[in-house]
Amino acid sequence: MQASSVTSLRDDTFSAVRLSARDVILQRDGKPIARLPDISLSARQAIALTGASGSGKTTALLALAGIHPPRSGDVRIDGVDPWTFTAAQRDRLRGRSIGMVFQTFHLIDAVSVETNLMLAASVVGLRPNLAYISSVIDALDIAAIRRRRPDQLSQGQAQRVAVARALVNCPAVVIADEPTSALDDGNARSLLRLLADVVRSSDAALLVATHDHRVLDQIEHHCAMAAAP
Repeated sequence: MQASSVTSLRDDTFSAVRLSARDVILQRDGKPIARLPDISLSARQAIALTGASGSGKTTALLALAGIHPPRSGDVRIDGVDPWTFTAAQRDRLRGRSIGMVFQTFHLIDAVSVETNLMLAASVVGLRPNLAYISSVIDALDIAAIRRRRPDQLSQGQAQRVAVARALVNCPAVVIADEPTSALDDGNARSLLRLLADVVRSSDAALLVATHDHRVLDQIEHHCAMAAAP
C-alpha cells in the first residue's frame, strides 16, 4: 500500500480543541467498570488509548462518540457535549464530526465499496464530495476494489474501506478501535502513516484504542485505562 496525501476540506482554526474528556466513569448494566483518563486533543494531535482486553477501551470510545452513555463526567466533541443531545441529534453529530473505525466494520454488503463511502455522507444530510472520496480511495489504495461489494473483500481490504468511510466526511475527530488488527506489518505501517497525514491535512484529532505495539511505536502520546473508583 503506497501512502499518498488527502486534500483537506476543513477550514477550522488550527488551535481548536477537537476532543476532550474529564472525570469520565464508564458503566455497563448501570455499574461502574472503568475510568477514562482525562483527555484534551487539539487539531493535528493524536493519542493512543491503552489497556488490556476487557479494560473498557471500546466502551470508552462508544461514550466519546455519543453511542453508549458514561456513568458520569464531561465529554466534548468540537466543543459540544453529545450527551445533551437527543439520539437523532447525536447520530447527526457523529456522522458529520466523528470518523469511527469499529472492530466490526459495519459495511453494507448489498452495495459497492464506493457506494458505502457515498452513503456515509448522504445519510447525515451531506452531499457526497466525489473528488474527495476519490482522493481517500487513492490514499488507501482501494481504487481496484471500489466496484466490489464488501462481502467480496479480504479482512485487510474491508478494514481499509472502513477507515476510508470514517474519513470521507472530513471529521473533526477520528476514533479508531484496533484499526490494524487485520493488517500485516506493511499495511499497518502504511495505514498509520495515512491516518497521521489525514489528521495533519484536515486539522483533525486522532484517538486510537489499541494494544498493538506497531501502533504504539508510531503514536508518541499514550494514556491508559484505569479501574473504576
